Amino acid sequence: MGRDTGRTHRVNRALPRLTAVGLPPPRLRPKVGGAAVALWEVTIEENGSGRMIPPIPLWSVMNHLPAGEMETVGEQGDKTVSSLIALTGSLADVNRQVRERRNLDGDALVLQGSILLPLEPLPSGVSWDVEALLALAAAAGVVTLAVKMPTDDGALPPNVKRLAERLGMVVLTVRNTWQFGVAAQELLSGAAHLQGMLISRVASECRTPYGSLSHLLQRIGVAIGYEVTLVDPSGKLISADSLSSAPDPETTDSPGSPPEILTSVHREQENSPRLRVVTGPSLDQERSAIRSALEVAAIAVSELLSRQRLERERDARHRIALLGQLIDDVGDVTPSFRARALELGWTLDGYHIAFRVITRESVDLVARKPDLDRVLMREKIQATTVEQSDGWSGWISFPSKPGPADVSRVSSALRRAQRDLAATIATQFGVGRLQAQPEGIVSSLEEANDAARIAGARENSGYFVHVDRLDMAQLLLIWTRTDTFRPAARELLAPLLKSGPELLKTLTTFLDCESSLTETAAILNVHRNTVSDRIRRIQSLIAINLEDPEARLALQLACRSVLTDTPE
Repeated sequence: MGRDTGRTHRVNRALPRLTAVGLPPPRLRPKVGGAAVALWEVTIEENGSGRMIPPIPLWSVMNHLPAGEMETVGEQGDKTVSSLIALTGSLADVNRQVRERRNLDGDALVLQGSILLPLEPLPSGVSWDVEALLALAAAAGVVTLAVKMPTDDGALPPNVKRLAERLGMVVLTVRNTWQFGVAAQELLSGAAHLQGMLISRVASECRTPYGSLSHLLQRIGVAIGYEVTLVDPSGKLISADSLSSAPDPETTDSPGSPPEILTSVHREQENSPRLRVVTGPSLDQERSAIRSALEVAAIAVSELLSRQRLERERDARHRIALLGQLIDDVGDVTPSFRARALELGWTLDGYHIAFRVITRESVDLVARKPDLDRVLMREKIQATTVEQSDGWSGWISFPSKPGPADVSRVSSALRRAQRDLAATIATQFGVGRLQAQPEGIVSSLEEANDAARIAGARENSGYFVHVDRLDMAQLLLIWTRTDTFRPAARELLAPLLKSGPELLKTLTTFLDCESSLTETAAILNVHRNTVSDRIRRIQSLIAINLEDPEARLALQLACRSVLTDTPE
């Protein structure tokens, strides 16, 4: 709190101490018996941690409308001020106090980095005492001299302007010294008040138990007055619900982008996620207050993330153990097993199509499982998913037997989900055949696992294999490797081979994707129109109608043969 000595009002702006909340304005004392009285001394004092509050920019004081600034001499640049010293008395009295750096009562005056405000108007005309005041103030480290001129126009004498520019000091004239002093003091003491207020608000929000990270971040943002997001060490936005990195539409790396404040959530971790606030143009004291409030918020976010992580790991261990028991018992389930499966929302009866997802890079499988669930839900796939050592297993259940068209739609939807997931996780995807009852889940999972392993070598299929299409493809592929078929295949595709590998790869992928331009474009990472142009070019080169099913089959076999043929 402020300490009133009767002569000097000192405001402790040490942060993050909370005693500055509700800071009272200084009591303004008139001259007592004609003696000069020091009215304000708003200073920065170190707190217990040894940190100091950043001083405020000089321009924030000069642009503060209530300050009533009229004329300015000198370059303000990036100058900052940390205190306001307002003195009454004659100009000679003021000069003596500045020279001795003590007020008339003998109290020390800290002038370094200050705004010096003589409350009495300067004398009219040319006065050497004014030049002496500028020289003394500059020697004492005063940043700005704020004065009131005897005339209403506020014009500074030429000699004062020249000396101020030579000393590198900013001199400004004000309409009312008392009004200017109150306005400047409000800005200087406002940092402590603002920081205390923000910390108090954030602490109050963090005392409320939150089960959702997004809800906690939203409430912290309301308390601070800015949106609070979670980002990874590279600056990518993290989904609050899944803790996965996602493309951030608001990049802050480009020149001229708004400033941001970052605070680590887990201080002991080098690659900790960070709380981020984009402030835009703001004062230093506001940014300092927000930074301190974020440090309080980071404790609550860290605790919530740790608790959620423990809960996810516990649930993952439960799912893995239950699936392991189902596989070990080959689908022979007991009533107690059904009860445990029901608690997890698993469907055991009916018909099932299993799938297996193997990640092609190191991934936190527990943390990223929500990403898989989300892309499946986006394709309207209601699936059961379980973490595995190298990815995830899952199955889709149907109360009655679906037709071939329904199975094909499920396979296409899984392929789209894999492409969607590829934005953040590279995978190879295997899909089993339709099977019935709990034992069918086990059988379909085994097929899906084999298909996922095979998919690892199927770049042209987008690392995606469905067992329903695999059996015949494998048999036909064996035939295409015979000595009679290979020469015919190379002759058929010779025009494409002469044009380079691009057309052959496009044709192979197009046929593997059942002539879908969209899926082919997604796998090759090119535009759909590019695929369409290449297919037209391929048809003109080999003169084969790709709408003919038999022609497509022959071409598909020929492509397989050529791609697997190793020249001697």
